[in-house]
Amino acid sequence: MVKQNDPVDNLHQVFFSHPEVFYHYLLSIGRIAVILIDKEGKILDCNRFFMDNLLLEEKPTGQLLNGFLDEGLLINHENSAPDFQSIRLSFSLNQCREQTLSGHIVRVDDYYVVLGCSLHLTDHELVAAISKLNDELTDMTRELNKKNRELELANETITKLMNTDPLTGLTNRRQFQELLEREMSASRRHGLPLSAIMADIDHFKSVNDTYGHDIGDKVLVSIARVLRQMSRQEDILARYGGEEFLLILPNTTMEAAMECAERMRKAVENLQWPEINQAVTASFGVALFLPEETDSSFLKKADAALYRAKMSGRNKVALET
Repeated sequence: MVKQNDPVDNLHQVFFSHPEVFYHYLLSIGRIAVILIDKEGKILDCNRFFMDNLLLEEKPTGQLLNGFLDEGLLINHENSAPDFQSIRLSFSLNQCREQTLSGHIVRVDDYYVVLGCSLHLTDHELVAAISKLNDELTDMTRELNKKNRELELANETITKLMNTDPLTGLTNRRQFQELLEREMSASRRHGLPLSAIMADIDHFKSVNDTYGHDIGDKVLVSIARVLRQMSRQEDILARYGGEEFLLILPNTTMEAAMECAERMRKAVENLQWPEINQAVTASFGVALFLPEETDSSFLKKADAALYRAKMSGRNKVALET
């Protein structure tokens, strides 16, 4: 009985009798990387595919394979290590769809042969990758919008702090000046009346000296609250000095401003002060803006009216034309 040849023996016979055929094939094939390295990981030889994808004109003989990897190649030098291992290498390839080489590393004596097949992303994998990137981009955009909103709120808070009197919460003098310029310009442009009311707490120094600055601050806060409650939304109310308040009333005649000031005077007079054994009142000066006036001359008229109210006995409303 004739024994048939073992297919494995036939393969060995063909391979070892014509090794140059397989060697030429492996070095020339277009989609498989073949790299021969020593036990230190230095490249001894490689095929054209590996060179082309790394944009190499010459074989990188003597260079470490790890230098071309995004993820390092780990070589196990232990005697128990298998001669034939599966590997997956990440290269910095110049073709955007070829991200990795997956294959095997074969140990032959003190050398290693790396055989890697270039992997392509399938259409399904591309869609999945793009979908993942879109999700990540959406999350990043959402987070960025959140941070931008937080920044906007922080800026609004900073702006408010810059423009607000910290004790009373009213507009401070710096911001008031900007708003006054705006209202004066609008009055000139549209021919609408513009009035100012300057108020000053009577004998405020006496309150501070007698009852202390904490009580004085409470008086300022309470009077500021009353003035704000009695002002319109479009009015500009500011703490102009220590115990001085200034109110700008757009589209308001002199007569209407006088009536407003009188209502405010009475409201302040009627406030109750359990901690204070003396009446707390305020004097008010009213002025009407004229188109030819500057902000300085306009406010000087209000200040002159306030001085007249003080000189006539305080807790009064006076007018300067």
